[in-house]
Amino acid sequence: MIKAAFFDVDGTIYSHESNSVPESTKKAFQALREKGIKIFLATGRHFEEIDMFPVGNIPFDGYVMLTGQL
Repeated sequence: MIKAAFFDVDGTIYSHESNSVPESTKKAFQALREKGIKIFLATGRHFEEIDMFPVGNIPFDGYVMLTGQL
């Protein structure tokens, strides 16, 4: 049973082409949540850098930042 899913920002949940998080990604996150799967953001970036991307309104259950250092 899958309990958690981890996603990177650049090119994974954030599209640099459209400068947004695609609706299909938001729907996929909702489908995962409905199955009881926790959503985590995993990135090499720092929290302050994440503010540059429109992912702040996504309710992540946790974060792995700085490639696991934080």
